[in-house]
Amino acid sequence: ELGGQAIRSTPGGVECQGSFPLCYRLNLESRIASRILWRVGQGWYRDEEDLYRLASSLPWPEYFSVDCHIKVRIIAQHSPLKSLEFATLRVKDAICDRFIRATHARPEVSKRQPDIQIVVFVDEDHVVWYLDTSGDPLFKRGWRKVAGEAPIRENLAAGILRLSGWTGEQVLLDPMCGAGTFLIEAALMAKGIAPGRGREFAFRHLQNFDQMIWDHVRQESIKPIP
Repeated sequence: ELGGQAIRSTPGGVECQGSFPLCYRLNLESRIASRILWRVGQGWYRDEEDLYRLASSLPWPEYFSVDCHIKVRIIAQHSPLKSLEFATLRVKDAICDRFIRATHARPEVSKRQPDIQIVVFVDEDHVVWYLDTSGDPLFKRGWRKVAGEAPIRENLAAGILRLSGWTGEQVLLDPMCGAGTFLIEAALMAKGIAPGRGREFAFRHLQNFDQMIWDHVRQESIKPIP
């Protein structure tokens, strides 16, 4: 619906292709996604040193500035790696070493509030490199100031509403109303308000960020649901 091409399901997600402004639109308008990841590389590996070599081959300074604070997160499935902590350290070292060679400086590491998060998916012998363009998970819309007791995530509520077949022309009754998440997400859908309008995104820290295109995407983002 938002313009992705060559769409296919992947373990734990959905993959699509498109020009980079699609990244802005998916972050801003997707009501169901948790994160929008930009695939920047992939390869085959056997151990941590292979991960270091592959990470060193990617042009990280072309993706983000040395002034950015970074975080590396490895997600493993049936991986032969003995220690994800050590593998994470080797990937971080490779990225910093690449910056040192290119800029004679290295980015700072921040585990709590990084500007850029590098996400690494590894399975038995294959690795895929991503940059997280979202920052905070997309269910954090920006409207919830205080969390109630065990609230449902906003993107899960929006997904359930879509699966139910509800449209904005119908009356919506939520008999389980706690924090009001279903009703608030439904109101945003009915009014055509993009779920990400009240928050910031990590793609603003990327080297290829275009403010004019982002402003245009935001202006076009209000659409009523079918």
